[in-house]
Amino acid sequence: MRKQLADRQQFGTITTDDRRREDRMPLALAIEVCGFDCSLRFFTERTETSNVSDSGCQFRLRMEVAKEAVVAIRVIHQNGGEEFSSKSALFRIVRVLPESQAILAGAQKLQPHSLWNLGVARLN
Repeated sequence: MRKQLADRQQFGTITTDDRRREDRMPLALAIEVCGFDCSLRFFTERTETSNVSDSGCQFRLRMEVAKEAVVAIRVIHQNGGEEFSSKSALFRIVRVLPESQAILAGAQKLQPHSLWNLGVARLN
């Protein structure tokens, strides 16, 4: 349950400690992220999600990307020895947290189609 920190009735808004649209599901999915790093060099990096929701995901990258950057993400599926990928979707980087060997990125989906194919429901 989301804890209410302040109720600003004069503005008709409520501030909570978690401003996400819905809860996220902890899930490690193999993904490929393409975009431009902070030096404006194009990159493609394979990584995995740490959590997903209908409107976004979180993952680690070795490349440094800027907040507000737009990246393309596609899910990499494996079936035995074969590999195939889903259609990619555009995401906006909304959070960047530096770590020792990587960054932890939070991304918001910019397109309406489902990328995860898991039936992740809106829980708010």
